[in-house]
Amino acid sequence: IHSLENPHSEEGGLRILKGNLAKDGAVIKSGATEVKRFEGPCVIFNSQDEALAGIMLGKVKKGDVVVIRYEGPRGGPGMPEMLAPTSAIAGMGLGADVALLTDGRFSGASRGISVGHISPEAAAGGTIALLEQGDIVCIDVEERLLEVRI
Repeated sequence: IHSLENPHSEEGGLRILKGNLAKDGAVIKSGATEVKRFEGPCVIFNSQDEALAGIMLGKVKKGDVVVIRYEGPRGGPGMPEMLAPTSAIAGMGLGADVALLTDGRFSGASRGISVGHISPEAAAGGTIALLEQGDIVCIDVEERLLEVRI
């Protein structure tokens, strides 16, 4: 255990991102990835099950941003964790090459470029509900930014 005067790192392993995709904020486990900036086209899924099927069918490729929406507190009651999609992406060897965005949640076992708790969520009229296939999303951990290019 490190003291406050001699911390393990200057910042913790989580960062809050904001921008036109997350007006009220989103969370990334920055300690789970070396990637600090990622930009790519969206591959849209409206549930975790739909996303997992799409990933397994090869609909996701290097450079994509997987978007799983309607999994927040209102849209996905019970807020299931998104461990299956992140595990599938990692298992395909794409952990550093594919980002995942969701209004749902992640567990402590999440890895890779995974942004969760996007707020407002899709079911509450958040911007994530307006994303379309192929829209370009930028995740910038250092700048604490989550945006769709307009």
